[in-house]
Amino acid sequence: MKKVLLDASSAILLLKADLLTKLTGFYRVSQTQSVFLELTSNNRYGSDIFRQYAAVQKLIILEVQNKSGPFKTNGQSLHSLDQGESDTIRCFKTGKYDFIIIDDGPAAKYCYKNNIDFINALLFPRVLFFSNIISLHECNGYMDELVLNGRYSGEVIALANNCKRESLLFAIPDNCGIDM
Repeated sequence: MKKVLLDASSAILLLKADLLTKLTGFYRVSQTQSVFLELTSNNRYGSDIFRQYAAVQKLIILEVQNKSGPFKTNGQSLHSLDQGESDTIRCFKTGKYDFIIIDDGPAAKYCYKNNIDFINALLFPRVLFFSNIISLHECNGYMDELVLNGRYSGEVIALANNCKRESLLFAIPDNCGIDM
């Protein structure tokens, strides 16, 4: 089972689109302690659900050990990102995870510039479609719901709509019944 790190904004979007159960069903999903606290503080939307998922190990909560390090690459430092995003990227750099799901713009740019495998929540329905888990009709419905709840630019929406299967192979779940 592939291991994925999930950031807060992506987690909320996937919950609102009714995709969190699918995500935890096909991947081993982890979050940093800072992301989990962001999701569960002040009775935020879905906080009880995130606590329940953590209690039954559908979400693995990680403590970030090394909060420093030479993580300034291509002119951007992790220190310029919010705590949850920088902790998520630090955890990814341990080499124990297959990819990140992150919707924060600056963090996504950092991942892109540093060749870190990532998708945003809007691409998750495409991954499910390319994996033959959902139909194109279902994929479009989920993507519409994510666009409604998210703050995606027209460019990001167009990229998601035109994304090819080959560019998402790293995110295709193991044992989903298709040939790679």
